[in-house]
Amino acid sequence: EKVENDTYFVQQLALCTYKDKTISPNVALTDALGIIKQLEPDNRNTIDPETLGITGAIYKRLWENNKVEIEYLDRAIEYYKRGFTINQDYYTGENYALCLNLKAQISENTDEKIYLKFSAKETRKEIIEIINQLSEDDDFEIRSDLMWIYATLSNCYMGVEDMENHQFYDTKFKELNPVDWQKETYEKSLNNLKELLK
Repeated sequence: EKVENDTYFVQQLALCTYKDKTISPNVALTDALGIIKQLEPDNRNTIDPETLGITGAIYKRLWENNKVEIEYLDRAIEYYKRGFTINQDYYTGENYALCLNLKAQISENTDEKIYLKFSAKETRKEIIEIINQLSEDDDFEIRSDLMWIYATLSNCYMGVEDMENHQFYDTKFKELNPVDWQKETYEKSLNNLKELLK
């Protein structure tokens, strides 16, 4: 209660709430949505990448849990797109591209399907370029998120059908000795993408 208006606290509370395994996933996600709404993600002036990313993640999981309400997926795409456009953040961009592929998979409109797949591919190319620019920094090799950068590059290169670079960054990710949950997250993401690219 002392820090209820602190942005970081609200974001972390929403994050922990939607990942809570002790209650029904849909209840956890609905509760988390109520928490993150305090930061007004619907307000077009909201540019905090964490707020937009968490809101996108909640809607993506709501879609994954029911696959009926297409609006959940559309909202996930909207929040991830805003976060990526404003902040050029590779993590948000990767999720944006994934949601575009998810929508392409279910779209019955041939033109829309082609557009969504193309947009996902272009987004991944943009992410690769963003990370290539980051890699020029002197402290790139000691970044705390280096493992996830390699995971993202592996994922993105698979998404643009560059299997040689995909394998290269897959190896780089594994060389950093990820723990079980990190490996599981990475493998789940790759398997998800493989299915969507079929």
